[in-house]
Amino acid sequence: MIQDTPSDSASIAALMLKTASQHPWGDDVWTFSGVVPGLPQSAISEIEAQGELFIWTDLALKLHILHCDSYYHNLGSAQPQIYLVCHPDDEAQLKPLLITVDYDEAASYMETGEAVFNAALPVELCKWLEAFVLAHYKPEKMIKRRRKQWHDAESK
Repeated sequence: MIQDTPSDSASIAALMLKTASQHPWGDDVWTFSGVVPGLPQSAISEIEAQGELFIWTDLALKLHILHCDSYYHNLGSAQPQIYLVCHPDDEAQLKPLLITVDYDEAASYMETGEAVFNAALPVELCKWLEAFVLAHYKPEKMIKRRRKQWHDAESK
């Protein structure tokens, strides 16, 4: 469970919805519905009525001090996101590889061809992530660059 102290990991469950494709040659459609904590039981029941529901429990959401800049930007966005990276197994079922709140990390998996899904970051996890960022994030100091006076040196 999520603690009040800015810990660096949390155990969560991811909910994936698998529905049949509307296209005759299409594969199944997978949708990342959200995570627990965050989704109430009523929302889970509604999702389950739409297709086959997969619940992957005990996924470790780990935070790293070096990625605080990315976490800060995620929290500052209009809708903070959580990302689930999956890989198909031999039976074409998806298996979770990683769950993260770092867009840069998720994007690196997208570039290698892994399936990356996103969902809204629940308020409970936003508060936990915010506590971690406040405890560890030190923004880089802005340094104003000065232009070289190259034209003045030539005229002298």
